[in-house]
Amino acid sequence: MKQLRQIVAAIAVLLLTACCEPESRERFIRSDGTGEYSFEIELADTTSSYDLSFYTVIDKPMMHPDTLGSFPVQVLWKAPSGRYFSETVYYPADSVRVSYRRGFQPSESGFWTIQLDISPEPAGLRGMGLVVRRNI
Repeated sequence: MKQLRQIVAAIAVLLLTACCEPESRERFIRSDGTGEYSFEIELADTTSSYDLSFYTVIDKPMMHPDTLGSFPVQVLWKAPSGRYFSETVYYPADSVRVSYRRGFQPSESGFWTIQLDISPEPAGLRGMGLVVRRNI
């Protein structure tokens, strides 16, 4: 009987850990040439902090000098309540992954939308990705 209780307890622990929010999520959207990208992310825990990073790849033509140092990215946040915040950041063209926000603690729980507008979109941009990592 004691062994059966231990097995049930072990299964319960496994089930509880399987239902937890994932530590990290990412999504990549391929470029369609418009420079517009929209990511919907769930930030359910307002007591946790999150690290957000962008990533991309730019195909560079061979045998031509690369003169692009960085490009502007207009970032628009939409909270679950409908409130907005926007800012412009500069993405270094020679970086694949760039830290955007570290230790972001959402003021509201729920689904947030992050829209990126890259205008003009650099030649050879394959798309944009977003990585959201919950700090534990």
